[in-house]
Amino acid sequence: MHDTKFAQFVAAYPSHRRVFTVKAKQAFAHACEQVPYAVLLHALEQHKRSEQWQKHIVPSMLRWLEESRWLQTLPEPQPARLSVGDEARRLASLSPQEQLRRLGVKR
Repeated sequence: MHDTKFAQFVAAYPSHRRVFTVKAKQAFAHACEQVPYAVLLHALEQHKRSEQWQKHIVPSMLRWLEESRWLQTLPEPQPARLSVGDEARRLASLSPQEQLRRLGVKR
């Protein structure tokens, strides 16, 4: 059972930071004794969406497991801000009435 879950976990972890060692498998088994497998996967998905991981600052799989990183709450990534040019193009694509409404102009 742990072998299948470990294989799924490895497949979900960013490929450039995977560690296929006996130590990683042991750390995974230890983590599964502490929390349900679903908690590990959920935390992993949250970390993968984090700004830190999006910038490729990712701990090795072994380190993530050994340091109980699933307990760490990372902030959600901030949505990309539109540049003035992007905002102007987006506004220009709207109807004149909608442009005025969004700019706060009352008639």
